Amino acid sequence: MKLKLYIALVGILSSGFSTIQAQFKSYYYPDHEIGINLKAGWNQAYGSLPQGIGSDRAFTMAFGLQYDYYVSPTWSLGIGGQYAMQTTNFSGTNLKGKRSYIDTENDTFTFSYLGKKYKEEWKVNQFNLPLTVQYVGKGETSLYVRTGIQFSVIMSSKTTLTWNNLTAEGYFPQYNVVFDHPWFAGFGDKEKMESKPKLDLKNRWAWIAEVGVKHNLKSNQNLYVGVYLDLGLNNQSPAVSTTKEDLITYKPELDNAIEFNSIQQQSAAVFKNYSVGIQLRYGIGL
Repeated sequence: MKLKLYIALVGILSSGFSTIQAQFKSYYYPDHEIGINLKAGWNQAYGSLPQGIGSDRAFTMAFGLQYDYYVSPTWSLGIGGQYAMQTTNFSGTNLKGKRSYIDTENDTFTFSYLGKKYKEEWKVNQFNLPLTVQYVGKGETSLYVRTGIQFSVIMSSKTTLTWNNLTAEGYFPQYNVVFDHPWFAGFGDKEKMESKPKLDLKNRWAWIAEVGVKHNLKSNQNLYVGVYLDLGLNNQSPAVSTTKEDLITYKPELDNAIEFNSIQQQSAAVFKNYSVGIQLRYGIGL
């Protein structure tokens, strides 16, 4: 008789537990969730930029996978992998410089330049590895918040420099003469000049945060819609063997007398960036 009562009690408790678990299971994942995410937004640089240079907003996007382990119905720990593509733009107007050099005939002169419009564009592909913690509210539709750190491996970076309406001159004090031509010697006017120096940005650390709304589509399937912030923490300026403090420098080489330099090569430059935008994630509970 006692055995039958014990078995009946266990059955009642098991049934009650299953009912409670079923109520939560529609909205929460007691163990695992795997998701696909897509985000897009605006990227902009900040830090110590050269005088006269400003950063313009540019497009960025990323897509990848997200895994979360739920330590409770509302808290989870997450790790992911994302392939990201971003553009960073810099621009300036009426940029000029002046410095003394020695030409191919060992004469000392003052080289000066003036560019009406300057643009520097970085196109970067990177792989993001976010490590996060997330809170999800209770209910079919609820608020969620996610934050953490992210390490990004730079897969490729391409730098393009563009000068418009550029003038370069050389003043030789010993002759009291100003040379404004020919171009092969480093002097003259050019409507447009473009250069693509090969420079490798350093890998990136960032603080990331996201807030939005989670909606339960059906059992064990959630849609997350939110806004995100990705704030770079470290200086990504590449290591260069010789710093270049001027955007344009003179070289005593005929037919190759002018060298166009990136702002990345300046010794005092500090390059960080941040992005804001919208993120979508579709998650499946396991």
